[in-house]
Amino acid sequence: MKNQRVSLLSVLFSYLLLLLVINNNPGLVLSSTQNGKVSLELYYESLCPYCSNFIVNYLDKLFQEEDKLLSLVDLKLIPYGNAKVASNNTITCQKSRDLGFGFLVSGFNSSMASLPTKALSFVFCMLLLLSLLFLSCSVSSASRVSSDGDTQKVQLGLYYESLCPYSANFIINYLVKIFEDDDELFSIIDLHLSPWGNAKIKHTDNTTTTFDCQHGPSECLLNTVEACAIDIWPEVTEHFPFIYCVESLVYEHKYTQWETCFDKLGLDSKVISDCYTSGYGKKLELQYAAETNSLKPPHTYVPWVVVDGQPLYEDYENFISYICKAYKGSAVPKACSNISLNTINRKQRANPIRPVCYKDATLSTRIRSAVLSWMRKANLAASM
Repeated sequence: MKNQRVSLLSVLFSYLLLLLVINNNPGLVLSSTQNGKVSLELYYESLCPYCSNFIVNYLDKLFQEEDKLLSLVDLKLIPYGNAKVASNNTITCQKSRDLGFGFLVSGFNSSMASLPTKALSFVFCMLLLLSLLFLSCSVSSASRVSSDGDTQKVQLGLYYESLCPYSANFIINYLVKIFEDDDELFSIIDLHLSPWGNAKIKHTDNTTTTFDCQHGPSECLLNTVEACAIDIWPEVTEHFPFIYCVESLVYEHKYTQWETCFDKLGLDSKVISDCYTSGYGKKLELQYAAETNSLKPPHTYVPWVVVDGQPLYEDYENFISYICKAYKGSAVPKACSNISLNTINRKQRANPIRPVCYKDATLSTRIRSAVLSWMRKANLAASM
C-alpha cells in the first residue's frame, strides 16, 4: 500500500509538471541569445515539491549525451519563487518552517557560475533528497489521518466580530487547540472564519454603503482587515496566525497596536493596506454579511460556532467534542481519545450560560452578559 501511494504521488507530480511545461509555465522562460544559444531561465523555490520534481526528472536531461544539449543552452536558475519581502526587509518564504537550509542551498548554487555542471549536480542531489522527504512525509500523513481512503473532513464555522471580547477569548484560548499535537486534529477539520458578527449595513443614500459595528468604527476596521487577511492568505495555516495575533491584542485591551502583528509574523502590511483602501475589503465584508445573515437558524450572538451546519449554541467552548462525534474516519486523532460528548438538549436552553455579544444588545442583555462574565471569573478563581 505504501509503495502504491508513493507511485501515485510521483505520477501525479510528473503529470502536473508536464501540464505546466506544456502550458508555458511562467516560471520557465525561453528566449534566444546573441551567441546563438537558447536562454533558459527557471524561477523556482527550493522546497516546492513540483520544482524539485521538474529539476530532478526533467531539467537534468540537459546533461545527458555528454552535455550536447547543454552546449546549446544558456541556463540560469533563480531560487526565489513565491517568497515575499516584508517592510522590515525580512524574507518570508512559502515553506517557512523549512526555510533555512533549502534557501541557502539554492542561493549557494546560483552563485557558482564558474562551475555550472558541478553546481547543478549539487542542486539535483539536494532537491532529490527533498523530493524523497516530501513523499515520505506525505505518505506518512496520509496513512495516519486518511487510512482506508477516508478523507472526509468536519466543517467548522466561526461567525464572530473582531472586538467582541468573548470572540477573542474563544479564538486564542479554545480554537487554537485544533493546531496542537502536530496539527493532527486540524487535519480532519475544514475551518471557515467569518469576521462580520453583529454588524449592520447602512445605506446613507442611493450610492453610499457604510457599516455600523457593535463595538464602533475600530471593529469595522479590524473586521475588514481580518477579511482581507483571509482573502490574501487563503490557507488557514497562513491567515490564522495573523488573526490570532490581532485577537490576542483585543483580549489584552491593546487592539490599537494591531499593526505590530505584521512585524511579529514577518508579513507584508502593504497588501492588507491596499485591500482596505481600495474598497476590496468592503466587498469582502459585504459577502461575509450576506453569509452571516443567511444562517439557519439565524445567529443571535457571537461567537457563533457551527459544526457540520449545526450551531452549538451555548456549548461552543466544547466544540472539539462535537467535531470528534461528527468525524466518521477510522484514524481517530489523539484529541478525540477518551473524550465524552456533553450531551445536552440545546433547544431547551434559550439563554447562554457563557458570556456572549448579543446581536440585539439591549441594556438588560448587556448587564446580564457582564454579570455572567463576572460570575464565571469568580467561579474560576474559587476553583483555583
